[in-house]
Amino acid sequence: MGMYRRHTFTCDWSDKIQFWLIYILSILFNFHGLLIAYSNSTFMEQFATKEVIGALYTIGSALAVFSFLFISRVLRKVGNAPLTLILAIAEIITLLTLGFTNNGATAIVAFVAFLTLNPLLYLSIDIFSESLIGNNESATGSKRGLTLTLMSLAAVFGPLALGLIVGEDSGNLNNTYLVSAAIFSIFILIILGRFRNFCDPVYKEVKVLDALHNFWGERDVRNVFLAHFTLQIFFSWMVIYLPLYLATEIGFTWDVIGSIIAVGLFAYVLLEYPIGLLADKYIGEKEMMATGFLILAVTSSWISFMAAAPVIAWMILMFISRIGGSLVEATTESYFFKHTTGTDANIMSFFRLTRPLAMLVGALIGSATLLYVPFELIFIVLGFLMVPGIFFTIHLKDTK
Repeated sequence: MGMYRRHTFTCDWSDKIQFWLIYILSILFNFHGLLIAYSNSTFMEQFATKEVIGALYTIGSALAVFSFLFISRVLRKVGNAPLTLILAIAEIITLLTLGFTNNGATAIVAFVAFLTLNPLLYLSIDIFSESLIGNNESATGSKRGLTLTLMSLAAVFGPLALGLIVGEDSGNLNNTYLVSAAIFSIFILIILGRFRNFCDPVYKEVKVLDALHNFWGERDVRNVFLAHFTLQIFFSWMVIYLPLYLATEIGFTWDVIGSIIAVGLFAYVLLEYPIGLLADKYIGEKEMMATGFLILAVTSSWISFMAAAPVIAWMILMFISRIGGSLVEATTESYFFKHTTGTDANIMSFFRLTRPLAMLVGALIGSATLLYVPFELIFIVLGFLMVPGIFFTIHLKDTK
């Protein structure tokens, strides 16, 4: 919404592109990404050290942020559908490269390219979605809600499929990239077949300095932004460092790791929609947000003491941690959009940058921490990183 405006005129593609296609695109996008997201760091360890892997995430995320700031210029020249095709084809090339190469330099370049391309494709789907909804704001909540639910389901099945593909032999990790590329090729076929006549909205520049000034000047918007950013740092560590820890330090096989992660992610499927309803109708966001950060701080720290724990204990801990994640994610999203309107374009654009920004900062902090702290203790550091989220939440004005 920050990079583009919805149409105020009628396009002839509205009868040809149905919104259910957005659901399919979202499922394919999330499934192919989550199929490899949790194994990326372990796969790349054959080419780089743990500290360097964090640095690669930092570089890829920085390039994604930089690209995000200037992508509206490209969108105005080529349009979203052609750009989506270009990005998707480029991403498939990176996936195939990672699946086949044994060369360290080639793998590193392909991996950084994937980290840069993937957030841009998420933005492309978002543009399709917002344009198809059009000016019917009453449909936004239900369609967005169903999209997020389906993406959460895809997120659960991604790690399970990872476990089935890799099994007990981590040497099979390269196969996940090939399967991911095959699945994502369906995404390209849908864009080619159904989105060729997509009518682009009016794309606007992201004015970063204006966005910084605006969100910093609004106390509630600033604090919820910082809370959401803190949550995204948690997500970045769960993607980069938790699977690497489980595989290399604890010694779990990938079928077990996939099951542990999937059980945790299932909390989002069960809880995010009810949490949103509670925030709207009963208790507001503030109390649930603070509770979520408290859960994240405790469960993140507890990972450091789980080395000898059985698999079922890991599943329980991951599920409880994602209860905290669900509470924070649903309430920060809800609170933010209650305090912004369609005219707050720059603020919303900046809010969209939290994911790649947090990946950049989280990977940087993780790499620096590993230089001085044993691997198993970095999760205590993550627990402390969640504590500021509680203070950001305390200073919010409650909506109930």
